[in-house]
Amino acid sequence: MITSFEGSFLLHHTKNKGDIAATKAIADLTLKGYLILTPVVCEHLPFDFVAYKDNKFYRIQAKYAGDNRVVNRTIWVDKKGIHQKKYQVGDFDYYAVYLPDIDKVVYPSVNFSGCYITTKVPNSATPFYWWEDFIDFTEDAPKRTYKEFGVDLTTRKVNLDSRIHTRKVKRPSKAELQKLVWEKPTTQIAKDFGVSDKAVEKWCKVYGVEKPPRGYWVKKVYEKI
Repeated sequence: MITSFEGSFLLHHTKNKGDIAATKAIADLTLKGYLILTPVVCEHLPFDFVAYKDNKFYRIQAKYAGDNRVVNRTIWVDKKGIHQKKYQVGDFDYYAVYLPDIDKVVYPSVNFSGCYITTKVPNSATPFYWWEDFIDFTEDAPKRTYKEFGVDLTTRKVNLDSRIHTRKVKRPSKAELQKLVWEKPTTQIAKDFGVSDKAVEKWCKVYGVEKPPRGYWVKKVYEKI
């Protein structure tokens, strides 16, 4: 049985970690150009704050992941003891998971609830989620394997020359991308960089780059005829 003192200590300890995660996430998102909105009246919402950018709102649940696990439930303590409740898909949009071992915040969607996000390449053939795939708000991410990082499971050594970096293409700067989207269609930009159209769309979203309106390139073609 948990005493009131133990319950209070657990709540205080958990809240401290939660505050650290939220503070780190707010600082990171602010640097990325998001406006942060925090609840003033209600303290019982299933999310900690809201990030706003480009006319879109993102409900964020901040978590401290000392073991790299995306926590799938909330815990609170009252006079009746410790309570737990699993998060539901509609509770929020994205996690802001603070990874203390590398001092980074990653942003998996609520659909990644309960998964592990790896910061060190494991000596195992089991596929894993890699933290660099979640540095922006992420709905989908591939599972990586040790081979992509040049790991030799026989010697347990890493061959850096054979490592396939998770971000294979260097993203253009905001100024460069802003210039490019008005010079050529997204499909052509994607082809030039060797990425998908979706990747270019994501770059624009992250930077807050304004793209030409629908029909812009068709109109340009007719103007040349």
